[in-house]
Amino acid sequence: MHHVAEMVAGPRPDFDDRAEAGRALAEFMDREGASPEVVIAVPSGGVAVAVPVAERFGAPLDVVLVRKLPLPVSPEAGFGAVTLEGELVLNEPLVERAGLTPERIEAIMEEVLEDLRRRGHAFEEVRPWASLTGRRVVLVDDGLASGVTMRAAVGEVRRTGPAALAVAAPAAPERTLRRIEPEVDEIYCLRAQGPGPFAVASFYRRWRDLTDREAVQILRESTRADGQES
Repeated sequence: MHHVAEMVAGPRPDFDDRAEAGRALAEFMDREGASPEVVIAVPSGGVAVAVPVAERFGAPLDVVLVRKLPLPVSPEAGFGAVTLEGELVLNEPLVERAGLTPERIEAIMEEVLEDLRRRGHAFEEVRPWASLTGRRVVLVDDGLASGVTMRAAVGEVRRTGPAALAVAAPAAPERTLRRIEPEVDEIYCLRAQGPGPFAVASFYRRWRDLTDREAVQILRESTRADGQES
């Protein structure tokens, strides 16, 4: 089941920054009856959105490390995504159109995994390592585009055996929500955009990419303030 606060025809900069979007998302989730026991952020931008959600529900905040697999001819675009633990999701039609062989996909995945391992070391010391088995979990990002990255994160968290798994984001295309819906128990989205070009940044008045260092600091401050334990 998906919960959408508002359908929009096109991009609309409704959120000043990620913190504001996170507060609005948390309030919406609360009104819709959400009750997560653990909040999992998709770094780096998802951490800033997830903090107000974790605070609203008094839940520990953790992260799942996942990265898109870049197209060789257009690195800004991704043909799939992989998590640190090796959960892989591919955009099969795009893989076919790009003519990517299994060997080429494997090579790109190994490069991305090497980067994820470096990122893992950065986050390791500030993670609460909350237990997910048998608990209600929500995955939070600052927005969903194709949804491939979130689907990889969903697959990774599913393997831990949560009692229920939800996805939450301030903005996403409606088609992406429909794609993810069968893989989770609930979806929460403030702005679902209809057909047309979509960019997460277009829903924010102030947008910039967060670095891993900034995300780690946000997570550290949140953990220290709440005294989180697993």
